[in-house]
This record gives sequence, C-alpha cells and structure tokens, in this order.
Amino acid sequence: MSVTRSSINKGSRPTVRDVARLAGVSVGTVSRVVNEVNNVTPLTRSRVKEAMVALNWKPSMLAQNMREKTSRMIGFVFSDLDNPLFSSMIKGAESVLTRAGYQLIVGSSNESPQQECRLVELFGQRQADGLIFTITDETNPDVLASLSLANFPVVMIERDVSVQIAGKVVADHYEGTLQATRYLLDLGHRRVALITGGHSNFVGRDRLLGYLQAHRDCGIEPDPALIRTSERVADAAFGGRQMQLLFALNSAPTAVLALGRRLLRGVLSACRAADIRIPQDMSLITTNDSELAELVQPAVTVVRYSAFELGCEAAHMLLHRLGTVGEWNASTIVVPTELVVRESCARPQQEPGWTGPHDD
Repeated sequence: MSVTRSSINKGSRPTVRDVARLAGVSVGTVSRVVNEVNNVTPLTRSRVKEAMVALNWKPSMLAQNMREKTSRMIGFVFSDLDNPLFSSMIKGAESVLTRAGYQLIVGSSNESPQQECRLVELFGQRQADGLIFTITDETNPDVLASLSLANFPVVMIERDVSVQIAGKVVADHYEGTLQATRYLLDLGHRRVALITGGHSNFVGRDRLLGYLQAHRDCGIEPDPALIRTSERVADAAFGGRQMQLLFALNSAPTAVLALGRRLLRGVLSACRAADIRIPQDMSLITTNDSELAELVQPAVTVVRYSAFELGCEAAHMLLHRLGTVGEWNASTIVVPTELVVRESCARPQQEPGWTGPHDD
C-alpha cells in the first residue's frame, strides 16, 4: 500500500525514512539521490524528488558537510572597515558563493599583520574551505608563513604574494594609470604629479609603473619630486598633505593623478584652501569612481573599475580551485579599467613651470 502525506505525523518533522516510505525505496536510495550518485534510474530519482517536495524535506546540510568533509564556509579577510571598496568586493563574492551553497564569513584586520595571522589560523581551525584575502603588506613574513601552512586554497584580491597556493584577482592598474597619464600628457601637461598609496603592494607598484611608462612613451623624464607614495593605503589626510607639498615646489605641477578613493576629499580640500581652480589652474584625475567624483563641480575624471567584479571573480576562482584535485597552482585574473573623461582636465593655461597657486 502506498504511503500518503497524511499518514505521516503532522506534529513531527519529516525524516529521510519518511521520504523513503513515500517514494517506495530504501533509505540508501534516497541518500544516493541526494548525493547525486549516478547508479539510480531516472524514474526512481524522479519519485524520490517528488517525495522530498511533497514532504518539504531538505537534507541536513551538516550531515552532508560531514560526509563530504566540507564546511561550506569561505573566509574573507580585508584590511579596512571604512573603505567602501571592500564592501563592494564582499557583495560580489557573496553573490557568487551563496548561489553555490557556501556561506561567506568576513573578518577585518584593521591593517594589522598580527590580526591577519590570527584570522588565517582561526579560519583554519574552523575548517573553512577556502579564503579570499586582501593582505596589508605583501612581504610580511609572518602572514606569508601562515598562508603557506594553510590547508585550503587562497585567492588574493588586489595583492600579489609569493605563496604557491595563492591565486590573485586584480584590476589593471598599470594600463589604467598609463592611459590616464598619457591623456594628461597629450593635453600638453609636462609636470604631472602622482599621489598614490601602497608602494609596498601590487596596486601602488603597478600604478607607478604605468605612470613612468607613459612618460617614457612621450620621451619625457618625470620629476621625482612629483611622485608621492605612501607605505600604506593613502587616506584624505595624506592626499591633503601631499598637495600642500606639491604647491610649495619651485615649479608646481599643472596636473595631478590622485589614485586612491579616499585621496580625493583631501586633494579637493587642499585645492580649495590654496585657491586652486580645477581645471583652470590644475587638471585632476582620480580612481575608484565615487559619488563625490561624479557630483562635485567640476565632475572629476576617473580611472574606473568594478570592485564588485573583483569579488565575483575571486569567488569564481576559489570555487574552481575547490573542484580541482591536487595542488593549487597560482593563477591570475585581470579586471579591466576604463578612463571616464569628465570636466576636471584641460590644457595647461600656464607655461610649464608655473610657480604657484592662482592669485586674483
């Protein structure tokens, strides 16, 4: 006699045995269907799935994880809670991982290598299946050692480390900075300043290389005094201080590349305080498009890329690695950049070598 839905106790949650009785199969057959084992006929598989739907029964994720030796958990370690780029990366990664049945757990290091080591070890203890990471210092030996000992694959976002298990997903900062610098040089600027952070990481290094290459392509030797980099991620205060130092040069720049989302506010404040008009006195390009860059007058030209896409690609790479048997060889995904021209750049009004801020 067939088993109907009404024959199951309404006060209790359905079990795998209830599914088996309703489908007319063994518990082992239900297990094979749930785990997608091939040696089940299409008709039997269909009956089991119909019974699961009729009973609103879902297999225990914990039990599945124990059988598969997986936690279905991915860690994401980032460096700064205040940086909106990281929230976009997290959203991108989560959108991919959730669809794949993984839970994303995030941890902020507050730019502390010691905290990064603790988080890597903690995710290892919690048996995370993998880790997405934006390391603060790519050369820190303690953090690199923790990663080398990790028993899960790692994907770096916007970082490049000498660890075999770590792949990387990066924006094309070299090409983006090359195009932005060349755009200013083509307008006639010959004293183009670069303000950026993180010369100890991939992003800062590639931006500097793109800036230098654009000058070489045009046969111009850049003034080292115009290159302003920070060991760490540059914030608004750093941007403001560097602008003041640039204004104080005997020959001030006619254009500035302020490459870092948080730099823009400090750069604009310094220009306003010194009565520098954009773009009449100084052209300006920033990066990591923001509401400020778009809404300020004049709207600021930007090197744009998608932090959300970086997170998506990192998650895709990690899922691919989780499905790979054997060693995880390092690989790279590059997300393109785009120069979005707005109103903050113009041909230099002064002859190259102007000596100070605008004076009415």
